[in-house]
Amino acid sequence: MNLYTHLTLKDREQILLGIAAKETCQVIADQIGYSKATVSREIKRNGCRADYSSVDAQKNYQQHSLKSCRPRLLTNLELRNFVLECVLYRHWSPGQIAGRLSFEHSDWKISYNTIYRGIRLNNLGVKTKSHGARGFARKLRHRGKTRKVKDTINERHGRFNDVPLIHDRPVSCKNRTRFGHWEGDTVRGKTGRSALW
Repeated sequence: MNLYTHLTLKDREQILLGIAAKETCQVIADQIGYSKATVSREIKRNGCRADYSSVDAQKNYQQHSLKSCRPRLLTNLELRNFVLECVLYRHWSPGQIAGRLSFEHSDWKISYNTIYRGIRLNNLGVKTKSHGARGFARKLRHRGKTRKVKDTINERHGRFNDVPLIHDRPVSCKNRTRFGHWEGDTVRGKTGRSALW
């Protein structure tokens, strides 16, 4: 059985052939590799057994899949022009733009990640002057340098790397007679994230 896959036109034609042969939903489902419930819902959704058409069912599926997608926020020209103006002339970061819109309770709702994604994918609709140029990303404060997502496994900022184990310290440290022998401020957790300060 195929999990999380949609019916194809070929599957719908197989369902049509099964209906014409007066087979049960279970037999049709076994032939195409889907559950009985999927086949039953497909038939009911598209005119029941008497009026089922694989071509019409495929058209309905395509129309529903187009409507199910969220509209792209940066296709709104007013919002995109506002973002462009804020970055180019006001020198705001995407975080400041998103925060300002939220603070002012604007009708536009956008996250800073959406703005960064728009810059990375299509340069916010602004054509680059030369092939391979970073274009609009150069106008940001980080000058088009690669963004690093915080709290990832590979993040190295603020971490102790290649720290010797507590078992490898000298024997003289075990009695803790000097202040420097206390390690409470540098203890790391198992994942390297938790620490005592």
